[in-house]
Amino acid sequence: MELDGTKQVTLDATLEAYTEELRADGDDESAVTLAYTHSLHRMWRTALRMLPVAPGSSVLDVGSGLGILAFELAANLGLEVQGVDIDARFVKHSIELCDRLTTMQLFAPGAGVEFSEGDVRDLAFAADRFDLAFIRELLQFLTDPVQALDQLYRVVKPGGYACVSDTDDQLHITWPDHSAPLARLVGAVSDIQYSRGGDRQCGRKLSTYLRQAGFEIASVVVLPEAQHRVVSRSDGERALVIEQLHAARERIVETRTMTAEACDADLAALEAEEPHEEFRMNARIIVLARKPEG
Repeated sequence: MELDGTKQVTLDATLEAYTEELRADGDDESAVTLAYTHSLHRMWRTALRMLPVAPGSSVLDVGSGLGILAFELAANLGLEVQGVDIDARFVKHSIELCDRLTTMQLFAPGAGVEFSEGDVRDLAFAADRFDLAFIRELLQFLTDPVQALDQLYRVVKPGGYACVSDTDDQLHITWPDHSAPLARLVGAVSDIQYSRGGDRQCGRKLSTYLRQAGFEIASVVVLPEAQHRVVSRSDGERALVIEQLHAARERIVETRTMTAEACDADLAALEAEEPHEEFRMNARIIVLARKPEG
């Protein structure tokens, strides 16, 4: 599908402004989620151009967050897009953003966007409902990813597609290595995820999971990102990482992964770090799978 550059600028500006509104309102978790998923989505635009999406298609985005993917799709094609998220706050914010973008006339003629609260493990849609379904950055948090993909298989039409993406920590490389405070904090967040049944190496397993659910693999793509940058206190990405770690502090302390004193000391040390140069490479695995006909 083709992406309209002018509409991208409008969408990005609206999302950035709404992120600042969330911060001003004290909804830090929603603000961090929107800022983080927005940064990822810029990389995802490369993948969207490769997807088999026809005007008039029905599309499902499971784990839709604050709606970015739905907005991008509807801005460029006359699609019926349904976003589903388990967090009621995210659904509320998605609806508010959708109303604003509708007022701006961002969406293509014939496009429709809706959001609802729901769980990927028990989707409230009829069988064979959607031409294309997305799950991005979600399976890594589930104890049984195949159960979720079974639900996706049920609601995708025969001949329709599932597009699934996730991370794999072994595709993340930095040089020099992270500082000790950052390594400890990131490690604490990862430990919590693993303790809850998550999997930070989910990416390499996606194609196998999809096959187990009954899909046929159409393509597997590794979407890379590499950069050399100066990490300084004015760096927006550094600020977002620190904001994410502050948002995770309560979970880190509650689970006793770190003491409050140790966590606060590492956060303070991270904020005080001197500027330094860094090479970073990261990649996400995207699998496009087809539900067989007949």
